[in-house]
Amino acid sequence: MTTQRVVQTRDGIDVSSLDERQFKCLTLPNALHVLVVSDPGTETASAAMDVRVGFHSDPDDIPGLAHFCEHMLFLGTAKYPDENSYSVFLNAHGGSSNAFTSGRDTNFYFDVGAAHLHEALDRFAQFFIAPLFTASATEREMNAVDSESTNYLQDDSWRINQLERGLGNHQHPYHKFGVGNKKTLSVTPVEKGIDTSRH
Repeated sequence: MTTQRVVQTRDGIDVSSLDERQFKCLTLPNALHVLVVSDPGTETASAAMDVRVGFHSDPDDIPGLAHFCEHMLFLGTAKYPDENSYSVFLNAHGGSSNAFTSGRDTNFYFDVGAAHLHEALDRFAQFFIAPLFTASATEREMNAVDSESTNYLQDDSWRINQLERGLGNHQHPYHKFGVGNKKTLSVTPVEKGIDTSRH
């Protein structure tokens, strides 16, 4: 029995030969690499942005900073200052969003009714152009991150992962505490005289 190859290359991208969507790779003037997948028949559109900064890049004195910044980007921009503007827009148009922070990357993604993709992309892009980081949102999100960290303490797989990190090479960024909590993001920096707004 022979196996036929069911992968073909379109614009330098390996895809299934059964996939009828169009694929294109672009590099924008700002050096951002973009993969566009076009399917005119779909009712839902989506986008993602992967930023090559994760908790491995956190300053040693502020564990969890990348994760905290992930949270903050959702809470208002210069163009759309209302903290709930993004989620309200997506919800009103059948969409949703989320994000995650790993060691090397932070990934933001959303989906929305296809007819509203253009405005959703504009709102999404503003996260990376002019986020607000207001004082009131900062305090609330520190509490949200702290709550997330506390919830993880009940998760056996997370605790095993933290044990593995703690036993690892402390000279390698893998050992870092990536989630952060109120102590690492607020209390300790204040005690050490660190201005977290400069990071």
